[in-house]
Amino acid sequence: MSFFSELKRRNVIRMAVLYAVAGWVLLQVADVLFEPLGLPPWTFRLVLGLLALGFPFVLIFAWVFEMTPEGLKRERDIDRNSSIVARTGHKMNVVIVALLVVAIAGIALNRFFPEHTAPGAATPTEVTGSDQNAGQPATESEADADAEPSIAVLPFINMSGDPENEYFSDGLTEELLNTLVRLGGLRVTGRTSSFAFKGRSVDMREIGQALNVDNLLEGSVRKAGNQVRVTAQLVKASDGYHLWSDTFDRKLDDIFAIQREISEQVTEALHVALLGDRQRQPEAAEPVQRDPKAYEQYQRGMYTWQHEPDILKSLKKARAYFEAALAIDPQYTDAIWGMFRVWDRMHRNAEGSFDDAVSQMEHYAAELERLAPDSDRTLMATAQLAIIRYDFREAAALLKEAMDRYPASVEILTSYASTVSSLAEYGNALEAIDRAERLDPLSLDVLRVQSRALYRVGDCRGVESAMKRADKIQPDMGRFRYYLAMCLYETTGDIAAAIPYAEAEPLNWANETALAILYRAKGDKKAAQEKFETLMGRAGTGASYQFAQIYAQWGDTEKALEWLQTAIEVRDPGITQAGDDRLLAPLKGNPKFDQMLHDIGLR
Repeated sequence: MSFFSELKRRNVIRMAVLYAVAGWVLLQVADVLFEPLGLPPWTFRLVLGLLALGFPFVLIFAWVFEMTPEGLKRERDIDRNSSIVARTGHKMNVVIVALLVVAIAGIALNRFFPEHTAPGAATPTEVTGSDQNAGQPATESEADADAEPSIAVLPFINMSGDPENEYFSDGLTEELLNTLVRLGGLRVTGRTSSFAFKGRSVDMREIGQALNVDNLLEGSVRKAGNQVRVTAQLVKASDGYHLWSDTFDRKLDDIFAIQREISEQVTEALHVALLGDRQRQPEAAEPVQRDPKAYEQYQRGMYTWQHEPDILKSLKKARAYFEAALAIDPQYTDAIWGMFRVWDRMHRNAEGSFDDAVSQMEHYAAELERLAPDSDRTLMATAQLAIIRYDFREAAALLKEAMDRYPASVEILTSYASTVSSLAEYGNALEAIDRAERLDPLSLDVLRVQSRALYRVGDCRGVESAMKRADKIQPDMGRFRYYLAMCLYETTGDIAAAIPYAEAEPLNWANETALAILYRAKGDKKAAQEKFETLMGRAGTGASYQFAQIYAQWGDTEKALEWLQTAIEVRDPGITQAGDDRLLAPLKGNPKFDQMLHDIGLR
């Protein structure tokens, strides 16, 4: 008997087919269930690896052993006349056919019905909204916002089985979110709150209630080489009713067309189902074709920006990706905006030279002005440069224009609120932040700007409420304890109550500035000086504004004015607070100080 015939007789070939089909079915089940169950991406690869490792052992087992009425025996110990190997083979054939039917049914469902993937991570609803407003009736503006059609774009699930493709599914989600924001006519939940629901399975009604939206856009992405399949569906959060769904099979070259198709069809579906006779928004401009390789580099940069916890590392890595995108496509405005944001963040965090950062920001802002003069990003970049030039009124006007054009942009609302806070227009600031918070209730950036404005008006309870809500989103985030410590110190003079918050502040410069002031106020000059010297050794002129605050509180007016002048010269971003900074109150009435405020437009 030939070797091949012996393989057939011993059911080794049947076992190979059975193992392959059963393994394929198991992988499909894992592909569907692992993500909603919250299992990490490597678990799918582990199952695949175990199946591959097990294959030769199963074949060896089938060759060596045989099932008999008395149980499992070695094949060489069995009398062939009493062997039931043929009956065993028949049973294996039945199992193979059954598994093939299951596999074919799965393929048919995947082909003809859009995938329904569970949305991701939930964040408890108690972190949304302001504690002080809980239980209060909605204002007129809130009622208008609630009446406006609303949508949240949940993170599209990476179905590729490769965590390296996570940047792509996240990037597509963000692009769709930004497209819907720019189309107008919808209240679109901000990125932070939408992405808070990534990685865990949560009922859609809970998500709708947590984000205060009526509709959810969810989907999945399968990327393999230059091919991509995007499945998207629009559902009502209250009952899961499908308003629209579709599947897009494309080459990666068409990714911008896919974004446009999905956003247009979502808008059309919402218009038909919800907007009724309301006037349609103007059609979005035809997207410019971009090189898919440049798109990939940009998305990798944004993914790094969002997921790298170390600020300096995230800036360096993101910058490298954005530069790679621009090397491929020098007119790629998304990557240009990315570079502007990198240098802006470098400037805000005193990483490197202020002058170098500003020079780079001016370069990329000019590129945005040349390529997309009317875009929201150009308006924001121009406004930020106006702030650096101390033209706060111009910056506020530019951001107001951007806010009117793109009322659903959380980033614009937050920037506007921060800018008018510098002008002590806290009513306008808190109104804009209230709108931003309704759009993105889980955004730490929104809470930070809100906390700063409440600190400036002396609302320590409001600052504490913002800190507690921030802790529920991500514990021990920077600035919140600093704002509360300084608020308590300035409004109540309760140094003992303020110090524990300052000591718990995780952001270095904020911790050192607050404690240099509070320890001195307590009478511990040595501890205060140590904090001052630590800040000086680590930040140098990058903390010029903080040194001015410290010396003003220590009662050394001349040194405070010297450091304030240095802060103006090096364009320290902290100077934007000088117009209404209570820590600089000892300088008020000093002619030099008044002239400085006049020169930088904060008088």
